[in-house]
Amino acid sequence: MKETEKSLQSIGQKPSGMTKRSFLQSVGMIGGTAAVMTAMQGWDIGFASEADRPPEMSNDGKGKKIIILGAGLAGMVLAYEMGKKGYNTHIIEANDYAGGRCVSARKGSVIEELDGEKQVCNFREGNYVNYGPWRIPAEHRSTIYYAQQMGVPLEVMVNKSGKAYYYYENKEGPFKGVPIRQEYADVDFAGYEAELLAKVADQGALDSLITQEDKEKLLEHLKRSGLIDNKELNYRANRARGYISYPGAATNFGKLSDPYEMADVFSIAQASRHETADHPAVMFQAVGGMDQIALGLKKALKKNQIEYMSEVTDIIQDDNGVEITYTNTKTGKVKTVKGDYVIATMPLGVLAKINTNLSEDFKQALLTTRSNPASKMGVEMNRRFWEQDDMIYGGVNHTDIPECSQLSYPSGNLFGSAHGDTGVILGYYAMGGGAVSVSNLSIKDRVEFAISTGEKFHPGKYRNHFTGEAMCVSWHKMKYALAGWESWSRRGQERAFPVMQKGDKRIFISGNIASPALSGWMAGAIEGAWSTMEVIDKRVAQQA
Repeated sequence: MKETEKSLQSIGQKPSGMTKRSFLQSVGMIGGTAAVMTAMQGWDIGFASEADRPPEMSNDGKGKKIIILGAGLAGMVLAYEMGKKGYNTHIIEANDYAGGRCVSARKGSVIEELDGEKQVCNFREGNYVNYGPWRIPAEHRSTIYYAQQMGVPLEVMVNKSGKAYYYYENKEGPFKGVPIRQEYADVDFAGYEAELLAKVADQGALDSLITQEDKEKLLEHLKRSGLIDNKELNYRANRARGYISYPGAATNFGKLSDPYEMADVFSIAQASRHETADHPAVMFQAVGGMDQIALGLKKALKKNQIEYMSEVTDIIQDDNGVEITYTNTKTGKVKTVKGDYVIATMPLGVLAKINTNLSEDFKQALLTTRSNPASKMGVEMNRRFWEQDDMIYGGVNHTDIPECSQLSYPSGNLFGSAHGDTGVILGYYAMGGGAVSVSNLSIKDRVEFAISTGEKFHPGKYRNHFTGEAMCVSWHKMKYALAGWESWSRRGQERAFPVMQKGDKRIFISGNIASPALSGWMAGAIEGAWSTMEVIDKRVAQQA
């Protein structure tokens, strides 16, 4: 193949004695994640992970009062764990519910953004959409720990389905505006990568990079993958890619689907996040909605331990303690409460609006974080046509439409076994500029955008089977969130994060922002809380 022969020249020579790590870096520059994974599998190299339970606190709280601002996952974890150790914990929450951004919409749920447009969910009984976190990777053992502790059953969340689609509107070529099955594009990409890598190795271009023994192992692995023929090493039609006509009984052996052209496959930017450790093909979700984990934590707390509809206006500390002033948003009543320490778990954009006497260095550290807009939409369908007609069971469509970078099919109630033939599709998930753009639409126009986008994947079905019920949220327009999540720049992690992590006298910051490597994940909120527990434990020990 002429295209292949030209591509073989792309590997530059490296000094002999190169390590496997260096070799894999070279492969990654050429073929990306999939090529690296292929090479690693040939050498039986894998991945691993860590933190699965809260840290043991060395001190007895002895009734010291900890005021926690925010009843999200972090706030409730702090109250639960520190309460067990003898601290007197109390949570002040601005919303009328617990869970923060760990929420699901189901019949009766209410969403109201800053512009005042209110939505009331009218999904059929049993249907829901996770408009906060929606997936748990196996390596987030801290999240799984609390699901198990709170008796919340987990089920498989299909993050990657080969039957789901890629869709591109902004790329020229034969795939423009045409949904393509992920299994076709993924296998073709892997097949052409295997062909290139095999030919590079076979022609001796890697002899200065790896040993003869490793080269033979690599070639054997590539040949046994079934993607390339053993003699010419060319990528070919194969069972991994699948059939255009499926096999059946007797002499019906089916017809294999033909690969796309190499240049066409390489021209599209395929989503490969399912190959990373925290976005694998198989993930988990809480049965009945992710909010079940938050509700489990809430039930584990004492009655009245959370004070709802309480908007904090002032956080003032001195050498003896800290005083919080807050207003009940329903009655208008102003209250104050004093404690030994305060832990703020609310988003920093919300904290910035509160009057505090934090040190200037601490305030500046908090200003270095970045807010990440996020928008989601759930649309209810009266028939599970994606399963029945297209064999899609869970999975995520990836697009280059900024306002709908992902569209996800439900992994719960497969085959409509529990709640009839209906289901809720995550009609769009947008981040960054795309999230802002779609959030500027009215609710009605957002719904129309979601339906018209879905029609591009399922023409004549998406609109026809839409029940008329939908729920959407733009987290950057929610009063007590102001962002989907917050994150640190590399510079901020190095300079500002250490300042924030140690706290400011009696005021501490916790939650997702305290876990730079886990921004936007439930595990980030949980492990951020664990980290703060350790910091306070040491502080109390020093003052004992």
